[in-house]
Amino acid sequence: MKKENMRFGTLIKALRTEHEVTLKTMSEVLGISRSMLSDIEQNRRKPFDSEKIGKFASYFSLSEKDRAILYDAAAKEKGTVPYDLDDIMMHSEVGDLARQALRLTNDGAGDEADWKKFIRQLEANKQKRSSSGRISLFEKSP
Repeated sequence: MKKENMRFGTLIKALRTEHEVTLKTMSEVLGISRSMLSDIEQNRRKPFDSEKIGKFASYFSLSEKDRAILYDAAAKEKGTVPYDLDDIMMHSEVGDLARQALRLTNDGAGDEADWKKFIRQLEANKQKRSSSGRISLFEKSP
C-alpha cells in the first residue's frame, strides 16, 4: 500500500518497525505512554499533536514530502486541515485564494488536469527560486 493511502497509526508503526525502533524507545522520544502509542499505531486512538509529529519526523530525519504525508494522514483521521498548513489555509490571503480555488473546482470550474498543471508550475517556480532567487508565478518560462 502506498504511504499516502495509509492511516496515520499504520504509517507510523510501519516507519518505526522498518527502522527497528522499539515501542518503548519511541514512546520515550515522544513523551507518551507505550499503551497510548500502541493504541495510536493500532488506529484505536486519534493521531498525536503536531509537536509529537514533528518529534517523530525529526527522529527519523524524514524528508519534507514524508513529513507532509504524516501531517496529511493525521488531518484525515481528525477531519481537520493538516497542522503544517493550518496557518496559511485559515489565516492568510493565500489560504483565502486556495479555498476559493477549491470551491470553484468543486463547482466544476476546474478539474484534476488544471490542478496538475498548476502544481507543475509551482514546482518549476520552486526550482527556479532555489537556483536564481525569487520569481513571479506569472513570469513566462523560457
